[in-house]
Amino acid sequence: MLDAIQISATGMRAHETEINTISHNVANINTIGFRRQIVAFNELSADISAMESKQENLDASSVRGAGAMAHVSLSTGMGELRQTGEALNIAIDGVGLLEVLRGDGSLAYTRAGSLAVNDMGELTTSSGEVLSAHVAVPAGATNLRITSDGRLSAMVNGTDQELGRIELTSFSNPAALMAVGDNLYAATSQAGEMQIGTPSESGMVSLRQGYLETSNVQMIDEMVALMLAQRGFEMNSRVVQVADQLQSITNGLIK
Repeated sequence: MLDAIQISATGMRAHETEINTISHNVANINTIGFRRQIVAFNELSADISAMESKQENLDASSVRGAGAMAHVSLSTGMGELRQTGEALNIAIDGVGLLEVLRGDGSLAYTRAGSLAVNDMGELTTSSGEVLSAHVAVPAGATNLRITSDGRLSAMVNGTDQELGRIELTSFSNPAALMAVGDNLYAATSQAGEMQIGTPSESGMVSLRQGYLETSNVQMIDEMVALMLAQRGFEMNSRVVQVADQLQSITNGLIK
């Protein structure tokens, strides 16, 4: 009976993770460039076997039927592109991410194309992270233009100048990127090989000035997933109750 309780407890924890993830998705349904998180379930014994497969003295069969484990990954589907008309708003039309420098010097990646210019004249995200390409916009620059291949131009002192080029980053398995807050994602070993290039190059896509990508969260999908997760949690909770009742009956017979 104790095994049934422990196994059901892992299922409850896994469904709790799913419910928390759905809540996070719904809370960010209006966040620009947000990527929906997906929860997948694996048999816990399989996860333990994978982690311990290199240790010869462990018997994987000893953990057979140990329960369930939840894994969270990113949805790579695109959100809707909405026109804003703002010169420093860009949407990535296809796969790829903007590479930025965080405050601690580490690299992060984002789909949020609501850009700004900081006090140093550098292009940043709306939350202040500088683009790793270090594109600078001189004070007094007007008529900012960003082409589909990432070239940034403007009128500076009455002269049309090219100021730099915005680059995009891609990963072989972007679903394995790790969310680190502020609508940023960090690379992981599971994300695979990273490639950096300018938009419209082979394997890359184009930029659309004056547009922003909305989140790829669909409320109906989240509500359906929430109902299923709730039912799964309730069923595991019911198994715990039944196992506890049977344990009580067994204890009574022994007495």
